[in-house]
Amino acid sequence: MKRSPLKRGTKQMKKSRFKAKAPVKKKGLKRPKQPSQAKLKKELDRVFSLYIRSKYKKECYTCGKRNVTLQCGHFVSRQYLATRWDENNCRPQCVGCNMFGGGKPLDFEERLKKELGDETVEKMKKSRHQVLKLDRQWYLTSIALYKHET
Repeated sequence: MKRSPLKRGTKQMKKSRFKAKAPVKKKGLKRPKQPSQAKLKKELDRVFSLYIRSKYKKECYTCGKRNVTLQCGHFVSRQYLATRWDENNCRPQCVGCNMFGGGKPLDFEERLKKELGDETVEKMKKSRHQVLKLDRQWYLTSIALYKHET
């Protein structure tokens, strides 16, 4: 009777000759590890979102729904750092408008123009193309500011 090649347990695996090395301890003082800019950006997004949702009415800015889960919606996309944390650019939106409706930019723009004026909205649209170089200290300062405001 032939054995099938798919049968398990016919051979045992050899054990490795190499032993695990013990971790080498470095001598001297350790500096506290600073968070990366990506982590600081994520934390600032979280704190800023909480600030925006607490600052405005508890309703969706574009459709007016109440008693729904709100998010921080942006008129000018978050990819542009110049307007990402601009308070004039952000308002609370429901998940339906922000995620599934793509932010409803036309409704958002109409309402912003009524609230802030045409000039401010057009200025915000143009300012998104500014190139910004943000450092770690700016992120830390902004996080502290919005944590204090919430």
